[in-house]
Parts: sequence; C-alpha cells; structure tokens
Amino acid sequence: MTQFEKHQYWTAIVNQQQDSGISIPQFCKQHDVNYATFHYWLKKLKQTDEEQIVHKVIMNDSLPLDSVVVVHLPNELKVELPTSLSLAQIQTWLKALQ
Repeated sequence: MTQFEKHQYWTAIVNQQQDSGISIPQFCKQHDVNYATFHYWLKKLKQTDEEQIVHKVIMNDSLPLDSVVVVHLPNELKVELPTSLSLAQIQTWLKALQ
C-alpha cells in the first residue's frame, strides 16, 4: 500500500469512527483496529490538516517554455510541473497528487 493509499484508508477509518458516535476504544474493538495505530493516524491526520497552507501562485507569461514550477506537497512529494501546462492541467495534477 502506498503512502497515499494509507492516508486515504486511515482518513476513512477516522471519519467512520467520528460518524459512529461511539468511543475510540469501542470502535477499535468492534472493528478490530489496533488502538495505538488508530491514535497514531489520528494525530498524523490532524497535523497534516493543520500544516496545509495555500499559497497563491502567479504565473508570469514571460517565463521560458522550458521552465518548471516546483511544488512541495504536505504528503512529502516534490513535484516539478512545466510552466507550459494550462491552469486546468496544473489543478488536475495537484488534486491527483494530494
């Protein structure tokens, strides 16, 4: 399982627990989830949410076509996107990589 898949999986588990209305220990017992692992991911997901910062990016039309924009994502990925991409393409890539 990739890091992205783990993030998605544990996001779903944490959301499921929160929606269940039962305590974390009860949820973990009922769903055969390791209590310590649940808390590890709960903390990790809260940190990820708090650390996400949105920065406005202004593209200058005079950049050479072979230039790249470097984006550092919260999931520790570093992405280099060519400036020749359209805004829609950049948005698609960023959504896919989160």
